[in-house]
Amino acid sequence: MKNEIDKVFKEKLQPVKDSYFLIAVSGGVDSMVLASLFKKYNLKFSIAHCNFKLRSNESDNDEVFVSNWAKQNNQKHFCSSFNTVQFCKSNKIGTQEGARKLRYEWFYNLKEIYGFDFIVTAHNLNDQIETYLINSMRGTGLSGLVGIPAKTKKLYRPLLDVSKNEIIQYAIDNNIEFREDSSNSSNDYLRNRIRNSIIPTFKELDDNVMLKFKTTINNLNSAKIFAEIIINEVKDKVFLKEETYESIKISDLAKLKPLDFYVHSLFSEYGFDYKEVIKLFTSDSGKYIESVKYKLTKNKNDLIISKND
Repeated sequence: MKNEIDKVFKEKLQPVKDSYFLIAVSGGVDSMVLASLFKKYNLKFSIAHCNFKLRSNESDNDEVFVSNWAKQNNQKHFCSSFNTVQFCKSNKIGTQEGARKLRYEWFYNLKEIYGFDFIVTAHNLNDQIETYLINSMRGTGLSGLVGIPAKTKKLYRPLLDVSKNEIIQYAIDNNIEFREDSSNSSNDYLRNRIRNSIIPTFKELDDNVMLKFKTTINNLNSAKIFAEIIINEVKDKVFLKEETYESIKISDLAKLKPLDFYVHSLFSEYGFDYKEVIKLFTSDSGKYIESVKYKLTKNKNDLIISKND
């Protein structure tokens, strides 16, 4: 178990090992193992801890724990406290969504200010499977089914293929201290209900269910990569770029099958709903729809994409 996690970690970090990392550390087992691995392999990093003030003294004690670890290991660290309840109330969003917005906005600000190459989070295989199940229940396409990306331009998740049980065992074997988040045992949130009730039931039915979920997600990711290649080839053919806009012949779009999939894939990056795009096919010339940044206008037999003023 010990050697396997070390092997996975080194393989994932090898391409970017000389980068400067900002590690999100909550004090829980996942992030403490992650921080310990970065320390073990002498990588250049600092840590960031969010205190969401949701669990009274427990939240404050988590902050103290993380700060002490950073000091003991001579690592630069950042801590920030948020009035999460008020933020969520003001923005009319749920607690988990609000906490996510707060922490990533802060992480990105730190990245820009201090020149970090990547923000690193301790998401693991269990988180990946939970996301897959949540998105499946809500109805989603390939992007939702492949779950959490292992790497983006700003984010790195080196433990995404490692299960929670493996991480816990690694912490025990290596005497890595961590704190338990009491809210994880609560079933107030959908993710927790899946974590605490649904996945354990799957495991009772099949001991290898986690590995099989991982295989399914990997297969879906391969399908997504293949689909993206095809979509890009189609886009290069039917989207005609002009100096200030893009034009697309409706007749070219109407030939694509399955139409819904193609239109969604081609226009989602502009923020347009595929159903509204298809309605424009038969609308009067001059009709348009708008997203935050773009406008899509019916112009005789074409659709015109332009930026909003």
